[in-house]
Amino acid sequence: MKKTTRNILATLAVAVVLGGAATALLLTQPDTGEDSSSVSSSASSDTSISLYSYENNEIESISVSNANGGYKLLARTETASTSSSDTSSGEEQQTTTFYVDGVDDAYQNASTVSTAASYATALSATSEIGNADELKLEDYGLKDPVATITTTLTDGDEVSYSIGNDSPVTGTYILYDNTVYAASVGTYFDKSKLDFVLTTILTITPPEDSDNSSSDSSSTADTNEYTQFVFTGSNFPEEVKVVPETALTSSFEIVSPYEVSTNPTTFDTLTANIESLTATSVAAVDPTDEQLEEFGLKNPTVQMKVSVNGNSYTLLSGKLNGSDRYVMLKGVDVVYVCSEDSVSSWANATLFSLRDSFVWLQDITKVNKVTLKTPDRTEVFSLTRTENEESSTEDKVVYDYSVKGTDGQDITYSGVFTTYYQTLIGVQLLDETTETESTGDLKLSVTYDFYDGGESRVINYYSIGGRRCLVEVNGQVVGVVSESVIQEIIDNLDTVLDNQSIDGNS
Repeated sequence: MKKTTRNILATLAVAVVLGGAATALLLTQPDTGEDSSSVSSSASSDTSISLYSYENNEIESISVSNANGGYKLLARTETASTSSSDTSSGEEQQTTTFYVDGVDDAYQNASTVSTAASYATALSATSEIGNADELKLEDYGLKDPVATITTTLTDGDEVSYSIGNDSPVTGTYILYDNTVYAASVGTYFDKSKLDFVLTTILTITPPEDSDNSSSDSSSTADTNEYTQFVFTGSNFPEEVKVVPETALTSSFEIVSPYEVSTNPTTFDTLTANIESLTATSVAAVDPTDEQLEEFGLKNPTVQMKVSVNGNSYTLLSGKLNGSDRYVMLKGVDVVYVCSEDSVSSWANATLFSLRDSFVWLQDITKVNKVTLKTPDRTEVFSLTRTENEESSTEDKVVYDYSVKGTDGQDITYSGVFTTYYQTLIGVQLLDETTETESTGDLKLSVTYDFYDGGESRVINYYSIGGRRCLVEVNGQVVGVVSESVIQEIIDNLDTVLDNQSIDGNS
């Protein structure tokens, strides 16, 4: 009896159970009219047609060809001695696993590779459509298949099947042994070798013996011990170095090319991002120089070296590709694709974005003199601190503060001088600048001297037009500010020297 006749008889037999509508559908596949969806559940069969099945150790390789480049899985059989209650000591046991050809083992997702291999070690169909010679393969997407899977056995034999369109009833059409079937073929037939590369770039967790670790809920950022960040790359004409804060007001401080607080929001986001950094996909493994150039990683936008928990990691950021950015971890020959939102805190960083928006935040309790100079005048505020013996303890010294003006006049410390001091340190940057040297006319210079005799801090403001002032901190240009803010500081000088608060209070 011909195979097609058998198929018709089998289909008629099924009709007794499934009904005429389902039988008509089976006889007319791949018709995708509206009626097909209405009977898809009733047409499904619990019967599985086994086409082939092999043990892992019978397979040498699995090759998948598709429009995305495909991939090849190779089998690896290892022998190990086992000892348990069920096996005698020293008994050898063989285990066969698969790995992707052309990808370093350390970069591969073993679980994903194993799942992909399972679709080639065994194949079963949900239904048989018919002999390929009696069908129009283009109707099933099998004239130009989406993919072809070839399994090579250790004895040299090969088995293969091709994948076409999705079936309107169940599964996908495949061509195996000159017969068209509907089968479940998984989601790995259209992949490339890059899809099997681990996408976890970096995971930073506190040391298990960390003094900060506890059973209560505390943020990872609080317990990971960062010691240094170093930023270089095309976004940084000069190396920028960041360390944990000492006397400034944020978690970290920039110490090079000049000293200033970091932007606390930026660094909170940055540390959170890198402590759990995962890519959305992989663009290349073992990239060539040409590929590195293409992805913007030969000369990275940002190269950030992070020292944390006694380890060092260096992240590189390349070009943007739509809403994604190319990223690498130094020492790992993989080009990752990350959403820009997940990496922008460091991957597109500049000195301006990393630093605090205030020109210079200086703790008033450490300052013993503030000198203000304009083209027309120089004014000096001299501060004195005296230990308050009643309030001081062995662990903490409490001081009382007093201030004198340029001519030795007393100025009320709290409410008069402290309010004015807040305007001095409250100047915020409006934007960064490409200028590396001061330009324009000096409008105001503010110099801070300290009780401990350390190096003075000099902040200069230069008028550059457009109602803007260029700011220079100890000779380093840091950005631009509003000229009206600087003019207000100058205008309030006489009010403070007359021992009047600039907020209008006595």
